[in-house]
Amino acid sequence: MDIMRKPHHLFLSLLFVLPTLGFCQSSGIDEALSKGDAKAVGIYFCASVDLSIPGHDNTFAADKAVILLSDFFSKETIKGYKKVHVSAPQQGRSNFTIGDLYTVKGTYRLTLFYNKDQKITEIEISK
Repeated sequence: MDIMRKPHHLFLSLLFVLPTLGFCQSSGIDEALSKGDAKAVGIYFCASVDLSIPGHDNTFAADKAVILLSDFFSKETIKGYKKVHVSAPQQGRSNFTIGDLYTVKGTYRLTLFYNKDQKITEIEISK
């Protein structure tokens, strides 16, 4: 089939493939959070991350944020994660997700903020 003669086929293919790419990234983040794998979450970090977790509230380089998140995960012993809300970007604001992070010490609310490239710019974890 000649794609130049049938451009609607290309359009339809992209229509289904592009959302899947974002879904794969999101499911990778969800899986890493469910396992308490800070290093795997860190793959999706921007160069610096605003980190607001018990004991830390500042902007950190991605590698330092991974260390602090890993320390939090090991102290809390992660049992699972469930995403409960996904926003769409609106009027210049970034999109975000909200979920429940289950630990042996209780449930935390976890919010992730993303930039236009779908990299994590901010993490908030609170009781």
